[in-house]
Amino acid sequence: MTDKPDQPRLKTKKPSKNKAAIRIPISLHFYAVEIVIIILVVFIINFYIQSIVKNYIANECNSRLDAAVNSTQEFANAFSSQISASDEKTEENIRAILVDSIVSSADLSNQATIALYTLDKETGNYILLWPTAQYSASYANIASNVVGNVIEEQGYMELNKTRTIDIDGSIIYYRSMQFVYAPKISDDDTVQIDPETAKEEINLDDYYLCVYVNSSSYYSFMAAMTLALIQAALLAILIAGILSMLMTYPLIFSTQKLSRFARRIAKGDFTPSRGHIVSKELSELGDVMNQMAFKLEESDIEQKTFFQNASHELRTPLMSIQGYAEGLKYGVFESDDDRDNAIDVIIAETGRLSSLVENLLSISKMDMSRSGNFEVKKQNINVSKICDTIIDRVRGNFIHEDKAIINDINIKDTYIYANENDLIRCLENIFSNCLRYCKTSVTFSCKRDTATPNVIFQISDDGPGIAPEVLDHLFERFSKGADGKHGIGLALAKAIAEEHNGRINAYNQSKGGACFEVILPVIVHRDQLSKINNDSTK
Repeated sequence: MTDKPDQPRLKTKKPSKNKAAIRIPISLHFYAVEIVIIILVVFIINFYIQSIVKNYIANECNSRLDAAVNSTQEFANAFSSQISASDEKTEENIRAILVDSIVSSADLSNQATIALYTLDKETGNYILLWPTAQYSASYANIASNVVGNVIEEQGYMELNKTRTIDIDGSIIYYRSMQFVYAPKISDDDTVQIDPETAKEEINLDDYYLCVYVNSSSYYSFMAAMTLALIQAALLAILIAGILSMLMTYPLIFSTQKLSRFARRIAKGDFTPSRGHIVSKELSELGDVMNQMAFKLEESDIEQKTFFQNASHELRTPLMSIQGYAEGLKYGVFESDDDRDNAIDVIIAETGRLSSLVENLLSISKMDMSRSGNFEVKKQNINVSKICDTIIDRVRGNFIHEDKAIINDINIKDTYIYANENDLIRCLENIFSNCLRYCKTSVTFSCKRDTATPNVIFQISDDGPGIAPEVLDHLFERFSKGADGKHGIGLALAKAIAEEHNGRINAYNQSKGGACFEVILPVIVHRDQLSKINNDSTK
Protein backbone atom coordinates (compact mmCIF):
# COMPACT_ATOMS: atom_id res chain seq x y z
CA MET A 1 0.00 0.00 0.00
CA THR A 2 1.15 3.53 -0.76
CA ASP A 3 0.82 6.40 1.69
CA LYS A 4 -1.96 8.80 0.93
CA PRO A 5 -0.45 12.16 -0.04
CA ASP A 6 -1.06 15.20 2.13
CA GLN A 7 -4.15 17.05 1.01
CA PRO A 8 -4.07 20.86 0.94
CA ARG A 9 -6.65 22.86 2.81
CA LEU A 10 -8.43 24.40 -0.15
CA LYS A 11 -10.67 27.39 0.48
CA THR A 12 -13.32 26.96 -2.15
CA LYS A 13 -16.17 28.81 -0.52
CA LYS A 14 -17.10 31.90 -2.47
CA PRO A 15 -17.14 35.03 -0.30
CA SER A 16 -20.58 36.44 0.27
CA LYS A 17 -21.64 40.03 0.75
CA ASN A 18 -22.04 41.36 4.24
CA LYS A 19 -25.64 41.22 5.36
CA ALA A 20 -27.06 44.15 7.27
CA ALA A 21 -30.62 45.27 7.87
CA ILE A 22 -29.68 48.95 7.61
CA ARG A 23 -26.54 50.40 6.04
CA ILE A 24 -25.86 53.89 7.37
CA PRO A 25 -23.58 56.22 5.37
CA ILE A 26 -20.38 57.25 7.10
CA SER A 27 -21.42 60.93 6.97
CA LEU A 28 -24.42 60.11 9.18
CA HIS A 29 -22.12 58.36 11.64
CA PHE A 30 -20.02 61.54 11.88
CA TYR A 31 -23.15 63.68 12.15
CA ALA A 32 -24.65 61.51 14.88
CA VAL A 33 -21.44 61.71 16.90
CA GLU A 34 -21.34 65.49 16.50
CA ILE A 35 -25.00 65.81 17.58
CA VAL A 36 -24.38 63.69 20.66
CA ILE A 37 -21.34 65.80 21.55
CA ILE A 38 -23.24 69.06 21.05
CA ILE A 39 -26.18 67.84 23.17
CA LEU A 40 -23.85 66.70 25.95
CA VAL A 41 -21.95 70.00 25.92
CA VAL A 42 -25.18 72.03 25.98
CA PHE A 43 -26.59 69.90 28.79
CA ILE A 44 -23.42 70.28 30.86
CA ILE A 45 -23.21 74.02 30.24
CA ASN A 46 -26.91 74.51 31.02
CA PHE A 47 -26.63 72.45 34.21
CA TYR A 48 -23.56 74.40 35.25
CA ILE A 49 -25.16 77.77 34.47
CA GLN A 50 -28.40 76.93 36.28
CA SER A 51 -26.55 75.79 39.41
CA ILE A 52 -24.52 79.01 39.41
CA VAL A 53 -27.53 81.24 38.69
CA LYS A 54 -29.67 79.56 41.35
CA ASN A 55 -26.97 80.14 43.95
CA TYR A 56 -26.61 83.69 42.74
CA ILE A 57 -30.40 84.26 42.98
CA ALA A 58 -30.50 82.87 46.52
CA ASN A 59 -27.56 85.03 47.63
CA GLU A 60 -28.92 88.13 45.92
CA CYS A 61 -32.40 87.70 47.44
CA ASN A 62 -30.91 87.13 50.89
CA SER A 63 -28.80 90.28 50.50
CA ARG A 64 -31.86 92.29 49.53
CA LEU A 65 -33.81 90.85 52.48
CA ASP A 66 -30.93 91.77 54.85
CA ALA A 67 -30.96 95.34 53.52
CA ALA A 68 -34.73 95.54 53.95
CA VAL A 69 -34.61 94.11 57.48
CA ASN A 70 -31.90 96.59 58.50
CA SER A 71 -34.04 99.44 57.21
CA THR A 72 -36.97 98.46 59.46
CA GLN A 73 -35.04 99.71 62.47
CA GLU A 74 -35.19 103.25 61.09
CA PHE A 75 -38.84 102.71 60.30
CA ALA A 76 -39.46 101.59 63.90
CA ASN A 77 -37.84 104.77 65.19
CA ALA A 78 -40.01 106.91 62.88
CA PHE A 79 -43.11 105.02 64.00
CA SER A 80 -42.09 105.56 67.66
CA SER A 81 -42.07 109.30 67.06
CA GLN A 82 -45.55 109.24 65.56
CA ILE A 83 -47.10 106.97 68.19
CA SER A 84 -45.53 108.98 71.03
CA ALA A 85 -46.87 112.20 69.62
CA SER A 86 -50.36 110.75 69.34
CA ASP A 87 -52.77 111.29 72.19
CA GLU A 88 -55.08 108.45 71.18
CA LYS A 89 -53.44 105.02 71.31
CA THR A 90 -56.34 102.86 70.40
CA GLU A 91 -55.96 99.80 68.19
CA GLU A 92 -57.58 101.55 65.22
CA ASN A 93 -55.33 104.55 65.65
CA ILE A 94 -52.20 102.39 65.95
CA ARG A 95 -53.11 100.50 62.78
CA ALA A 96 -53.72 103.75 60.93
CA ILE A 97 -50.38 105.14 62.13
CA LEU A 98 -48.57 101.92 61.10
CA VAL A 99 -50.05 101.94 57.61
CA ASP A 100 -49.41 105.63 57.23
CA SER A 101 -45.82 105.16 58.40
CA ILE A 102 -45.24 102.44 55.77
CA VAL A 103 -46.76 104.53 52.99
CA SER A 104 -44.94 107.72 53.86
CA SER A 105 -41.66 106.31 55.23
CA ALA A 106 -38.44 107.09 53.34
CA ASP A 107 -36.42 104.84 55.66
CA LEU A 108 -37.68 101.52 54.35
CA SER A 109 -35.34 99.98 51.77
CA ASN A 110 -36.62 99.48 48.24
CA GLN A 111 -34.62 96.25 48.00
CA ALA A 112 -37.69 94.26 49.13
CA THR A 113 -41.43 94.66 49.46
CA ILE A 114 -42.86 95.28 52.92
CA ALA A 115 -46.06 93.65 54.14
CA LEU A 116 -47.77 94.47 57.47
CA TYR A 117 -50.16 91.98 58.99
CA THR A 118 -51.75 91.17 62.32
CA LEU A 119 -53.42 88.20 63.89
CA ASP A 120 -57.01 88.40 64.98
CA LYS A 121 -57.12 86.81 68.46
CA GLU A 122 -60.79 86.08 68.33
CA THR A 123 -60.91 84.29 64.95
CA GLY A 124 -57.28 83.17 64.71
CA ASN A 125 -57.08 84.51 61.16
CA TYR A 126 -54.49 86.88 59.84
CA ILE A 127 -55.38 90.34 58.54
CA LEU A 128 -53.20 91.98 55.88
CA LEU A 129 -52.93 95.65 56.71
CA TRP A 130 -50.51 96.58 53.94
CA PRO A 131 -50.41 96.47 50.94
CA THR A 132 -54.11 96.70 50.27
CA ALA A 133 -55.99 95.94 47.08
CA GLN A 134 -56.70 99.67 46.68
CA TYR A 135 -52.95 100.33 46.56
CA SER A 136 -51.95 97.42 44.27
CA ALA A 137 -53.98 94.30 43.59
CA SER A 138 -50.94 92.28 42.43
CA TYR A 139 -48.82 93.26 45.44
CA ALA A 140 -51.75 92.57 47.74
CA ASN A 141 -52.26 89.12 46.18
CA ILE A 142 -48.58 88.17 46.56
CA ALA A 143 -48.37 89.59 50.07
CA SER A 144 -51.56 87.75 51.05
CA ASN A 145 -50.13 84.45 49.85
CA VAL A 146 -46.78 85.04 51.55
CA VAL A 147 -48.32 86.04 54.83
CA GLY A 148 -50.79 83.19 54.62
CA ASN A 149 -47.89 80.77 54.18
CA VAL A 150 -46.18 82.17 57.26
CA ILE A 151 -49.31 81.86 59.42
CA GLU A 152 -50.67 78.53 58.20
CA GLU A 153 -47.49 76.50 57.57
CA GLN A 154 -44.55 77.93 59.45
CA GLY A 155 -46.04 79.69 62.40
CA TYR A 156 -44.54 82.25 64.69
CA MET A 157 -41.57 80.06 65.60
CA GLU A 158 -40.13 80.62 62.11
CA LEU A 159 -39.66 84.34 62.57
CA ASN A 160 -36.47 86.02 61.36
CA LYS A 161 -35.63 83.10 59.02
CA THR A 162 -35.53 83.26 55.24
CA ARG A 163 -38.09 81.01 53.57
CA THR A 164 -39.38 80.45 50.04
CA ILE A 165 -42.82 79.91 48.57
CA ASP A 166 -43.90 79.11 45.00
CA ILE A 167 -46.77 81.37 43.89
CA ASP A 168 -48.01 80.73 40.36
CA GLY A 169 -44.56 79.55 39.28
CA SER A 170 -42.68 82.43 40.92
CA ILE A 171 -40.26 81.71 43.76
CA ILE A 172 -40.76 84.24 46.59
CA TYR A 173 -38.02 84.72 49.21
CA TYR A 174 -39.43 86.20 52.43
CA ARG A 175 -38.63 86.83 56.07
CA SER A 176 -41.20 87.59 58.83
CA MET A 177 -40.49 89.70 61.96
CA GLN A 178 -42.46 90.68 65.01
CA PHE A 179 -42.99 94.46 65.27
CA VAL A 180 -41.19 95.90 68.36
CA TYR A 181 -40.45 99.56 69.09
CA ALA A 182 -39.34 101.72 72.01
CA PRO A 183 -41.55 104.71 73.02
CA LYS A 184 -39.92 108.07 72.53
CA ILE A 185 -40.06 110.59 75.38
CA SER A 186 -38.25 113.55 73.86
CA ASP A 187 -36.58 114.51 70.62
CA ASP A 188 -33.12 113.71 71.97
CA ASP A 189 -33.56 110.76 74.27
CA THR A 190 -35.22 107.42 73.84
CA VAL A 191 -36.27 105.49 76.89
CA GLN A 192 -35.21 101.88 76.78
CA ILE A 193 -37.98 99.83 78.30
CA ASP A 194 -38.69 96.15 78.44
CA PRO A 195 -40.39 94.91 75.20
CA GLU A 196 -43.07 93.14 77.23
CA THR A 197 -43.87 96.43 78.90
CA ALA A 198 -44.08 98.13 75.54
CA LYS A 199 -46.41 95.41 74.27
CA GLU A 200 -48.70 95.75 77.24
CA GLU A 201 -48.67 99.54 76.98
CA ILE A 202 -49.63 99.88 73.36
CA ASN A 203 -50.70 96.30 72.56
CA LEU A 204 -48.33 95.62 69.62
CA ASP A 205 -47.70 91.91 70.27
CA ASP A 206 -49.92 90.89 67.33
CA TYR A 207 -48.35 93.07 64.64
CA TYR A 208 -45.76 91.66 62.23
CA LEU A 209 -43.69 92.83 59.29
CA CYS A 210 -42.91 90.56 56.35
CA VAL A 211 -40.25 91.54 53.79
CA TYR A 212 -40.16 89.53 50.56
CA VAL A 213 -38.45 89.49 47.17
CA ASN A 214 -39.97 88.14 43.98
CA SER A 215 -37.22 86.25 42.09
CA SER A 216 -39.29 85.78 38.92
CA SER A 217 -37.19 88.36 37.04
CA TYR A 218 -34.02 86.42 37.79
CA TYR A 219 -35.56 83.14 36.68
CA SER A 220 -36.92 84.84 33.56
CA PHE A 221 -33.38 85.89 32.76
CA MET A 222 -32.16 82.31 33.36
CA ALA A 223 -34.90 80.97 31.08
CA ALA A 224 -33.85 83.47 28.41
CA MET A 225 -30.26 82.24 28.74
CA THR A 226 -31.42 78.62 28.42
CA LEU A 227 -33.45 79.49 25.33
CA ALA A 228 -30.44 81.27 23.80
CA LEU A 229 -28.29 78.23 24.58
CA ILE A 230 -30.82 75.92 22.88
CA GLN A 231 -30.93 78.18 19.85
CA ALA A 232 -27.12 78.15 19.71
CA ALA A 233 -27.19 74.36 19.95
CA LEU A 234 -29.64 74.09 17.05
CA LEU A 235 -27.46 76.41 15.00
CA ALA A 236 -24.41 74.33 15.91
CA ILE A 237 -26.23 71.14 14.84
CA LEU A 238 -27.05 72.73 11.49
CA ILE A 239 -23.46 73.84 11.00
CA ALA A 240 -22.23 70.40 12.11
CA GLY A 241 -24.39 68.77 9.43
CA ILE A 242 -22.85 70.96 6.73
CA LEU A 243 -19.34 70.35 8.05
CA SER A 244 -19.99 66.60 8.23
CA MET A 245 -20.89 66.50 4.55
CA LEU A 246 -17.88 68.63 3.63
CA MET A 247 -15.49 66.57 5.77
CA THR A 248 -16.75 63.13 4.79
CA TYR A 249 -17.05 63.78 1.05
CA PRO A 250 -13.30 63.27 0.40
CA LEU A 251 -13.40 60.17 2.60
CA ILE A 252 -16.40 58.75 0.74
CA PHE A 253 -14.86 59.62 -2.63
CA SER A 254 -11.56 57.96 -1.68
CA THR A 255 -13.33 54.86 -0.34
CA GLN A 256 -15.36 54.48 -3.52
CA LYS A 257 -12.19 54.92 -5.57
CA LEU A 258 -10.41 52.17 -3.62
CA SER A 259 -13.50 49.94 -3.91
CA ARG A 260 -13.44 50.31 -7.69
CA PHE A 261 -9.72 49.53 -7.64
CA ALA A 262 -10.35 46.39 -5.58
CA ARG A 263 -13.03 45.26 -8.05
CA ARG A 264 -10.56 45.73 -10.91
CA ILE A 265 -8.02 43.60 -9.06
CA ALA A 266 -10.67 40.90 -8.55
CA LYS A 267 -11.25 40.87 -12.33
CA GLY A 268 -7.52 40.48 -13.06
CA ASP A 269 -6.74 44.10 -13.94
CA PHE A 270 -3.65 44.98 -11.88
CA THR A 271 -3.17 48.52 -13.21
CA PRO A 272 -2.08 50.74 -10.26
CA SER A 273 -4.53 53.27 -8.90
CA ARG A 274 -3.60 56.87 -9.64
CA GLY A 275 -4.72 60.14 -8.12
CA HIS A 276 -4.54 61.95 -4.79
CA ILE A 277 -6.28 60.56 -1.70
CA VAL A 278 -6.96 63.08 1.07
CA SER A 279 -7.06 60.78 4.09
CA LYS A 280 -3.65 59.67 5.38
CA GLU A 281 -4.93 56.25 6.40
CA LEU A 282 -6.70 55.66 3.08
CA SER A 283 -3.66 56.97 1.23
CA GLU A 284 -1.56 54.34 3.01
CA LEU A 285 -4.21 51.76 2.15
CA GLY A 286 -4.05 52.84 -1.49
CA ASP A 287 -0.24 52.44 -1.48
CA VAL A 288 -0.54 48.98 0.08
CA MET A 289 -3.17 47.99 -2.50
CA ASN A 290 -0.89 49.22 -5.30
CA GLN A 291 1.90 47.09 -3.88
CA MET A 292 -0.51 44.18 -3.61
CA ALA A 293 -1.56 44.69 -7.25
CA PHE A 294 2.10 44.76 -8.27
CA LYS A 295 2.81 41.52 -6.38
CA LEU A 296 -0.32 39.90 -7.82
CA GLU A 297 0.68 40.95 -11.31
CA GLU A 298 4.16 39.49 -10.76
CA SER A 299 2.62 36.31 -9.37
CA ASP A 300 0.18 36.13 -12.27
CA ILE A 301 2.99 36.53 -14.82
CA GLU A 302 5.14 34.05 -12.92
CA GLN A 303 2.28 31.57 -12.79
CA LYS A 304 1.59 31.89 -16.49
CA THR A 305 5.31 31.54 -17.26
CA PHE A 306 5.45 28.56 -14.94
CA PHE A 307 2.61 26.81 -16.74
CA GLN A 308 4.14 27.58 -20.12
CA ASN A 309 7.55 26.26 -19.08
CA ALA A 310 6.04 23.29 -17.30
CA SER A 311 3.98 22.45 -20.36
CA HIS A 312 7.10 22.66 -22.51
CA GLU A 313 9.16 20.51 -20.13
CA LEU A 314 6.37 17.96 -19.90
CA ARG A 315 5.78 17.92 -23.65
CA THR A 316 9.41 17.03 -24.50
CA PRO A 317 9.60 13.67 -22.69
CA LEU A 318 6.01 12.86 -23.63
CA MET A 319 6.80 13.35 -27.30
CA SER A 320 9.83 11.08 -26.98
CA ILE A 321 7.79 8.44 -25.16
CA GLN A 322 4.98 8.69 -27.71
CA GLY A 323 7.40 8.49 -30.69
CA TYR A 324 9.28 5.46 -29.49
CA ALA A 325 6.07 3.76 -28.31
CA GLU A 326 4.50 4.23 -31.76
CA GLY A 327 7.71 2.94 -33.39
CA LEU A 328 7.50 -0.20 -31.29
CA LYS A 329 3.83 -0.64 -32.10
CA TYR A 330 4.19 -0.30 -35.85
CA GLY A 331 7.44 -2.28 -36.13
CA VAL A 332 9.70 0.60 -37.09
CA PHE A 333 12.56 -0.89 -35.09
CA GLU A 334 13.51 -4.16 -36.81
CA SER A 335 16.48 -5.31 -34.75
CA ASP A 336 16.39 -6.31 -31.14
CA ASP A 337 19.06 -3.75 -30.28
CA ASP A 338 16.96 -0.94 -31.72
CA ARG A 339 13.93 -2.09 -29.80
CA ASP A 340 15.96 -2.33 -26.58
CA ASN A 341 17.32 1.18 -27.15
CA ALA A 342 13.77 2.45 -27.72
CA ILE A 343 12.61 0.82 -24.50
CA ASP A 344 15.59 2.33 -22.63
CA VAL A 345 14.68 5.78 -23.97
CA ILE A 346 11.05 5.31 -22.88
CA ILE A 347 12.17 4.24 -19.41
CA ALA A 348 14.62 7.14 -19.12
CA GLU A 349 12.10 9.72 -20.30
CA THR A 350 9.50 8.23 -17.98
CA GLY A 351 11.92 8.62 -15.05
CA ARG A 352 12.69 12.19 -16.12
CA LEU A 353 8.96 12.91 -16.42
CA SER A 354 8.28 11.34 -13.03
CA SER A 355 11.07 13.40 -11.42
CA LEU A 356 9.74 16.58 -13.03
CA VAL A 357 6.19 15.90 -11.84
CA GLU A 358 7.38 15.19 -8.30
CA ASN A 359 9.39 18.41 -8.25
CA LEU A 360 6.43 20.38 -9.59
CA LEU A 361 4.16 18.91 -6.93
CA SER A 362 6.71 19.61 -4.21
CA ILE A 363 7.26 23.23 -5.22
CA SER A 364 3.48 23.72 -5.47
CA LYS A 365 3.18 22.34 -1.94
CA MET A 366 5.80 24.83 -0.74
CA ASP A 367 3.87 27.68 -2.36
CA MET A 368 0.64 26.61 -0.69
CA SER A 369 2.40 26.32 2.66
CA ARG A 370 3.78 29.84 2.29
CA SER A 371 0.26 31.17 1.60
CA GLY A 372 -1.19 29.30 4.60
CA ASN A 373 -3.31 26.81 2.62
CA PHE A 374 -1.14 23.81 3.45
CA GLU A 375 0.78 22.66 6.49
CA VAL A 376 4.07 20.81 6.04
CA LYS A 377 4.36 18.14 8.74
CA LYS A 378 7.63 18.39 10.63
CA GLN A 379 9.34 16.59 13.45
CA ASN A 380 12.64 16.56 15.33
CA ILE A 381 15.31 14.92 13.15
CA ASN A 382 18.90 14.01 13.98
CA VAL A 383 21.25 15.77 11.55
CA SER A 384 23.61 12.79 11.44
CA LYS A 385 20.72 10.60 10.31
CA ILE A 386 19.90 13.01 7.48
CA CYS A 387 23.53 12.97 6.33
CA ASP A 388 23.67 9.17 6.31
CA THR A 389 20.38 8.92 4.46
CA ILE A 390 21.31 11.37 1.70
CA ILE A 391 24.68 9.69 1.15
CA ASP A 392 22.96 6.31 0.76
CA ARG A 393 20.50 7.86 -1.71
CA VAL A 394 23.07 9.43 -4.04
CA ARG A 395 25.90 6.88 -3.76
CA GLY A 396 24.44 4.73 -6.56
CA ASN A 397 24.36 7.68 -8.99
CA PHE A 398 28.01 8.47 -8.27
CA ILE A 399 29.02 4.86 -8.83
CA HIS A 400 27.06 4.80 -12.11
CA GLU A 401 28.78 8.03 -13.28
CA ASP A 402 32.19 6.81 -12.03
CA LYS A 403 32.54 9.87 -9.79
CA ALA A 404 33.69 10.10 -6.20
CA ILE A 405 31.82 11.53 -3.21
CA ILE A 406 33.96 12.90 -0.39
CA ASN A 407 32.30 13.10 3.03
CA ASP A 408 33.28 15.43 5.85
CA ILE A 409 30.61 14.90 8.52
CA ASN A 410 31.62 16.38 11.86
CA ILE A 411 28.42 16.80 13.85
CA LYS A 412 26.81 14.89 16.73
CA ASP A 413 23.67 15.13 18.87
CA THR A 414 22.23 17.96 16.81
CA TYR A 415 18.57 18.15 15.94
CA ILE A 416 16.57 20.21 13.53
CA TYR A 417 12.80 20.61 13.21
CA ALA A 418 12.05 19.61 9.64
CA ASN A 419 10.22 17.37 7.18
CA GLU A 420 12.63 14.56 6.43
CA ASN A 421 11.43 13.78 2.90
CA ASP A 422 11.46 17.44 1.82
CA LEU A 423 14.93 18.05 3.27
CA ILE A 424 16.33 14.94 1.56
CA ARG A 425 14.80 16.07 -1.75
CA CYS A 426 16.42 19.52 -1.27
CA LEU A 427 19.89 18.01 -0.75
CA GLU A 428 19.34 15.39 -3.43
CA ASN A 429 18.58 18.06 -6.05
CA ILE A 430 21.79 19.89 -5.15
CA PHE A 431 23.78 16.66 -5.37
CA SER A 432 22.23 15.95 -8.76
CA ASN A 433 23.24 19.38 -10.02
CA CYS A 434 26.82 19.07 -8.73
CA LEU A 435 27.15 15.55 -10.11
CA ARG A 436 26.11 16.76 -13.54
CA TYR A 437 28.86 19.40 -13.71
CA CYS A 438 31.70 17.89 -11.63
CA LYS A 439 34.86 16.45 -13.19
CA THR A 440 35.91 13.80 -10.69
CA SER A 441 34.28 14.33 -7.29
CA VAL A 442 31.75 16.10 -5.11
CA THR A 443 32.50 17.08 -1.50
CA PHE A 444 29.80 16.90 1.15
CA SER A 445 30.31 18.41 4.61
CA CYS A 446 28.04 19.16 7.56
CA LYS A 447 29.02 21.26 10.55
CA ARG A 448 27.59 23.30 13.37
CA ASP A 449 28.04 27.07 13.12
CA THR A 450 29.54 28.18 16.44
CA ALA A 451 28.56 31.85 15.97
CA THR A 452 24.85 31.16 15.37
CA PRO A 453 22.53 28.25 16.32
CA ASN A 454 22.58 26.93 12.77
CA VAL A 455 23.72 23.80 10.96
CA ILE A 456 25.38 24.15 7.53
CA PHE A 457 25.11 21.53 4.80
CA GLN A 458 27.81 22.27 2.22
CA ILE A 459 27.97 20.56 -1.20
CA SER A 460 30.73 21.54 -3.66
CA ASP A 461 32.13 20.18 -6.92
CA ASP A 462 35.31 20.53 -8.96
CA GLY A 463 33.56 21.53 -12.17
CA PRO A 464 33.71 24.74 -14.19
CA GLY A 465 31.59 26.67 -11.71
CA ILE A 466 28.44 28.70 -12.24
CA ALA A 467 28.32 31.04 -15.24
CA PRO A 468 28.00 34.73 -14.21
CA GLU A 469 24.85 35.23 -16.31
CA VAL A 470 23.23 32.28 -14.55
CA LEU A 471 24.38 33.02 -11.00
CA ASP A 472 21.90 35.86 -10.36
CA HIS A 473 18.93 33.75 -11.58
CA LEU A 474 20.15 30.37 -10.36
CA PHE A 475 17.26 29.68 -7.97
CA GLU A 476 14.50 31.00 -10.20
CA ARG A 477 12.05 28.52 -11.65
CA PHE A 478 12.96 27.06 -15.03
CA SER A 479 16.31 28.85 -14.94
CA LYS A 480 19.00 26.40 -16.08
CA GLY A 481 22.51 26.36 -17.43
CA ALA A 482 23.88 24.82 -20.62
CA ASP A 483 23.54 21.22 -19.42
CA GLY A 484 20.55 21.71 -17.16
CA LYS A 485 17.51 19.46 -17.24
CA HIS A 486 14.30 21.33 -16.43
CA GLY A 487 15.29 24.14 -14.02
CA ILE A 488 13.07 23.09 -11.15
CA GLY A 489 15.51 21.33 -8.83
CA LEU A 490 17.35 24.33 -7.37
CA ALA A 491 14.16 26.43 -7.18
CA LEU A 492 12.60 23.62 -5.15
CA ALA A 493 15.69 23.43 -2.94
CA LYS A 494 15.40 27.14 -2.14
CA ALA A 495 11.65 26.83 -1.40
CA ILE A 496 12.28 23.89 0.97
CA ALA A 497 15.07 25.77 2.79
CA GLU A 498 12.85 28.83 3.28
CA GLU A 499 9.97 26.62 4.46
CA HIS A 500 12.28 25.42 7.26
CA ASN A 501 13.21 29.01 8.25
CA GLY A 502 16.58 28.64 6.58
CA ARG A 503 18.33 29.86 3.45
CA ILE A 504 20.48 28.58 0.59
CA ASN A 505 23.56 30.19 -0.93
CA ALA A 506 25.55 29.44 -4.08
CA TYR A 507 28.93 30.79 -5.16
CA ASN A 508 32.04 29.87 -7.09
CA GLN A 509 35.07 28.68 -5.11
CA SER A 510 38.44 30.34 -5.53
CA LYS A 511 40.01 26.98 -6.41
CA GLY A 512 37.28 26.36 -8.98
CA GLY A 513 33.91 24.68 -8.95
CA ALA A 514 30.53 25.58 -7.51
CA CYS A 515 29.61 25.46 -3.83
CA PHE A 516 26.11 25.29 -2.34
CA GLU A 517 25.28 25.91 1.32
CA VAL A 518 21.97 25.04 3.00
CA ILE A 519 21.73 26.77 6.40
CA LEU A 520 19.02 25.62 8.82
CA PRO A 521 18.34 26.53 12.47
CA VAL A 522 18.97 23.88 15.09
CA ILE A 523 16.83 23.13 18.16
CA VAL A 524 18.29 24.08 21.52
CA HIS A 525 18.25 21.40 24.19
CA ARG A 526 15.23 22.62 26.17
CA ASP A 527 13.05 23.17 23.10
CA GLN A 528 14.22 19.88 21.68
CA LEU A 529 13.01 17.89 24.69
CA SER A 530 9.72 19.76 24.74
CA LYS A 531 9.05 19.10 21.05
CA ILE A 532 10.01 15.43 21.37
CA ASN A 533 7.61 15.04 24.30
CA ASN A 534 4.84 16.81 22.39
CA ASP A 535 5.37 14.65 19.31
CA SER A 536 5.36 11.48 21.36
CA THR A 537 1.95 12.31 22.86
CA LYS A 538 0.27 12.87 19.50
